[in-house]
Amino acid sequence: MEKSAPVVLLDDGELDRVRVILERLGAEFVLCRRPGDSREIPRARDLLISTGRRALELGRLAAADDGPGPRWLCVHGQDFGELRSELRDLGVHYLVHSAVDQETLRLLVSTLLHDRSERRAHMRLPLGAETRLRVDGATHSAKLLELSSAAARLRVDAALEAGDWIEIELPEELCGEALDSLSGHVSRSERDGMGCAVAVELDPLSPEANAELDAILCGSHLGTRVSVLSEAPNKAPRERRRAERRAYRRRVAALTAFDADAPQVVLGHDLSVEGIRVARQAGLAVGQRIALGLYGTSGGGALVVEAEVVRDHGPRGFGLAFQGLRPEQRRQLEELVGSLAPLESLDDGPTATRLIVSRVLETRILDPEEVEAARKKA
Repeated sequence: MEKSAPVVLLDDGELDRVRVILERLGAEFVLCRRPGDSREIPRARDLLISTGRRALELGRLAAADDGPGPRWLCVHGQDFGELRSELRDLGVHYLVHSAVDQETLRLLVSTLLHDRSERRAHMRLPLGAETRLRVDGATHSAKLLELSSAAARLRVDAALEAGDWIEIELPEELCGEALDSLSGHVSRSERDGMGCAVAVELDPLSPEANAELDAILCGSHLGTRVSVLSEAPNKAPRERRRAERRAYRRRVAALTAFDADAPQVVLGHDLSVEGIRVARQAGLAVGQRIALGLYGTSGGGALVVEAEVVRDHGPRGFGLAFQGLRPEQRRQLEELVGSLAPLESLDDGPTATRLIVSRVLETRILDPEEVEAARKKA
């Protein structure tokens, strides 16, 4: 038996479907089946997957000599508070009910194998729960694939588009006194062979509802089939951008030159001290400048800055760079960005987004007097 392996699968024959997942993902793993002695079990460097019975027999997992130990995923057919507490004390990070569907299990294993370099601001939890959503007065069946405190990912038969506002009914087993549904805007929608994969940026919740959502995400709600028991180790340092983008969920007024009585709606995605990215909008083009009114500063009013459209990201929208920031404006912008949550993504690609709804009027370069007038109007 090897002394160590990137992934170790420890069971008595019950986890063949996990073995199939690992094989199809191309993971390097060792199958340790019915070991007669704990010394036969190789040390997992990245991920240990075991049954509940083997977890209880194995006892506390020793950390690797060169740093944090592996992530530990336990698949078990029972779920109750005392069991969660015992497994948490042993060092298990994730408890998965054996009745969980294959897609959700594959998603979780894939995430644990490939997300070790990323520290997310909000933990995302695979759910695989059947639910319903409402959009434009119509109700559609959907599958709630993943959920975090700020975003959700679903699969639905209906063709949804970025910008659609939807309401998501929570499955009955996850509902509480203050939380039975979530709402938000679609940030990404892609058709695939199984329907429409949709990422949703959620609207803020009341403190009571937010506490119930936290219970779902943090492993204290017994209705979940995938539960987080403790924070998993992260071996790789977080990559930092020159100017870190932050989630910005407030309205932005894009104040412009003419046709001021004809506002249009555009979605902005992220904010840094250097610029902002917005969804595609007719009338915007590289080289144009607009005055932006950013809300959420300590003064309570709008922080008005000039921005130039500097990049066309195709379907991902336009990148705008702030221009001519005065020291006081930059200080206020840094303060605003610092008060916001770092970005996360529920997509598999490199894009991390958080939605804002913006008001856009026709654009041209504004002179200083117009910028000041725009600030007062905002």
